[in-house]
Amino acid sequence: MKLTPHAVVCFILSIAAGILAHIVRMPLAFVLGPMIVTAIFAISGITPFAPPPGRRVGQIIVGTSVGLSFTAPVLASLLDYVPLIVFSALSAMLLGAILSIPYARIARVDSKTAYFAMMPGGLAEMANIGGAHGGKSAPISLAQALRVALVVCILPPLIVSLDLHGDFEAFDSVPLVDPVLLIPLFAAAGVGVFTIRTLRLNNPWMVGALLGSATVGVLGLIEGRVPHVLFYAGQFLIGISIGARFKRELVRHLVRLAITSVGFTLVMTAALLAFAFLVAKLGGLDYASAALAVSPGGFAEMTVTAQTLHLNVALVVAFHIVRSVLVNSFSTHLMTMLTHLGLFRLGDRAVQRKNLA
Repeated sequence: MKLTPHAVVCFILSIAAGILAHIVRMPLAFVLGPMIVTAIFAISGITPFAPPPGRRVGQIIVGTSVGLSFTAPVLASLLDYVPLIVFSALSAMLLGAILSIPYARIARVDSKTAYFAMMPGGLAEMANIGGAHGGKSAPISLAQALRVALVVCILPPLIVSLDLHGDFEAFDSVPLVDPVLLIPLFAAAGVGVFTIRTLRLNNPWMVGALLGSATVGVLGLIEGRVPHVLFYAGQFLIGISIGARFKRELVRHLVRLAITSVGFTLVMTAALLAFAFLVAKLGGLDYASAALAVSPGGFAEMTVTAQTLHLNVALVVAFHIVRSVLVNSFSTHLMTMLTHLGLFRLGDRAVQRKNLA
């Protein structure tokens, strides 16, 4: 990207916003502060500071940091939750499909666009998959960006305000990784990224880095935590990448869809927060961890929240990885099945009548 004076100002203000949010103890300060500043610039039509590889680099840093929290006993304990994890992922997919029917009518978009807009999948993946299967990529991209941004603005502060916290080891209490070992640590993360990309699996930057880091951690080769400055830098890059998605032209031409997306994201979030009570009871989990695990928020953002609030990071990671795989791999098949059952017929007819009116 071209480094313009506006981009430099955006960069400085984003850092300042992150620091200020951190001072006032806002959860995910270095995601929320920079995200809000960058979004304001983008919506105003001013090119923000948001280098294209930023989100990927941020995901690698966060994935590497989170991976170090995995141990052999933790991995073994996750096996007991596999049925619950799959059940939760399928429930979230079905909820998204059902909500897409009224969403299509209110936003005045076709059923395929609405369906992929409401699926709790990856930011880029849903737009790409939806566009390839008859949906419109731009509305899907905006709806997905709004979902991730809203959830990250609402859920962490809500959990903090309700004094819901875990009893897992605090991030700050873990000793720092020996600086000499940071290079082999990120090299292992790089190998993980390469492996996931070679296998053509989803979200290779976050999942791959986490896999590589977790491998050396479980084997006892490298232990500790990455320095705060690196962890915050990863959050910063993720935050500005979300904010930069709210391009003025896109938001201006899709105002109705944007407003509808906000409303339906709130409905989906509320429904899944209620569903989290069932998940917590079935799995014997604390409610905060269950809420983050089933929330419609982004994988990286919810994982950082879990680590920051001393919650069950490994479980949150497992829930989001499985849901990501299922949504990105089987959402088209679910859409085909529901279409054959006539689920979307009513919504499409209503949209056609409104467009002709």
